[in-house]
Amino acid sequence: MGGVHRWDGGLGGLARGVLVPGEPMRNDVRRLRTERGWTQVQFAESLGVSRQTVNALETGKYDPSLPLAFRISALFQVSIEAIFFPGETDTPPTGGRR
Repeated sequence: MGGVHRWDGGLGGLARGVLVPGEPMRNDVRRLRTERGWTQVQFAESLGVSRQTVNALETGKYDPSLPLAFRISALFQVSIEAIFFPGETDTPPTGGRR
């Protein structure tokens, strides 16, 4: 079988998008961080990364490594799938612009 394999997030129809190779992921990092009243600096220090890394995550310019995604998930106490998801190519990432 040829062609591009699409993944629906394994959420049984609840996925927010379709994962296409080469397309960036979208995320709710900024929303989750601000709901908790954390600054980018506080969040970055909790994760052991720079504020610039947090900014790049929030603006969709950087997809985290798997270990970093797990740390973010643990810090927010929500699943990775609730934070990171495939996005529409014409929709700006949460909290940022394209």
